[in-house]
Amino acid sequence: MFDLRRADLHLHTSCSDGRLAPAELVRRAREAGLYCVAITDHDTIDGLEEARQAAARWAMVVVSGVELSVQVEGEEVHLLGYFFDPAHPVLKEALAAYRKARMERLAAMLERLEGVGVRLSEAQVQAVVGNGVPGRPHVARALVTAGYAESYGEAFQRYLLPGRPGYVPKPAWTVEEAVAILHEAGGIAVLAHPGEHLRDRVFRALLQAGIDGIEVVHPSHNYYLVQHYRQVARDFGLLETGGSDYHGHRPEDDTLLGTCTIPYPRVERLRATLRATRA
Repeated sequence: MFDLRRADLHLHTSCSDGRLAPAELVRRAREAGLYCVAITDHDTIDGLEEARQAAARWAMVVVSGVELSVQVEGEEVHLLGYFFDPAHPVLKEALAAYRKARMERLAAMLERLEGVGVRLSEAQVQAVVGNGVPGRPHVARALVTAGYAESYGEAFQRYLLPGRPGYVPKPAWTVEEAVAILHEAGGIAVLAHPGEHLRDRVFRALLQAGIDGIEVVHPSHNYYLVQHYRQVARDFGLLETGGSDYHGHRPEDDTLLGTCTIPYPRVERLRATLRATRA
């Protein structure tokens, strides 16, 4: 008998740069026919408990997840962490330090913007952030609310892209640090959305750092890229994951939710492989 349950292992909530609160996102996921989800907010796990409480009402599975920004060979790469212990002290300490660095980055961005006559307060940005971790998307939305740009895209183009007056590089761990933290907390590290242009030197560095998997299914991957990365996973002994990268701001997000998925039995295999490896 076939197991028709589906999983989406790449979802963002309002705890980072997504639109929906964790409980509402879980509700939407259930309506979209999903059985298993992973909340993978950027550099925070604050939404995990709320998501799990909501999922318990419908007997859904919530995998602990996070998306971390790392530096690899001078490039920013994103790692997805899964199945870790959210209460692990090493992980909690690392995420707290990263939140502090994000707040320092926000202060630097606001100072640079003020230098070109854009007076935006931390309180105005926090009104957009809520309980999340501040980043450029929040500043962009605050700029629109304050009347300094007509749209989210214009805010980025005028102020927040590299070379623009409000740009400050994102703090990032090295890939070795991030992988070590995830492993220490009992989880796995997966390369997120490699896309069309995964450089060989970057991939070699990721392998050397000990990544466990690669995100094969993603909205930016067409059929041929999915097959390509599936083969890459087989060739290098990597685990396969996938998901919609749902944020809730794009028109296509609601279509992707429930359709850009992987079979739930693959999640069980990931968990079993992790148990066997750790044992």
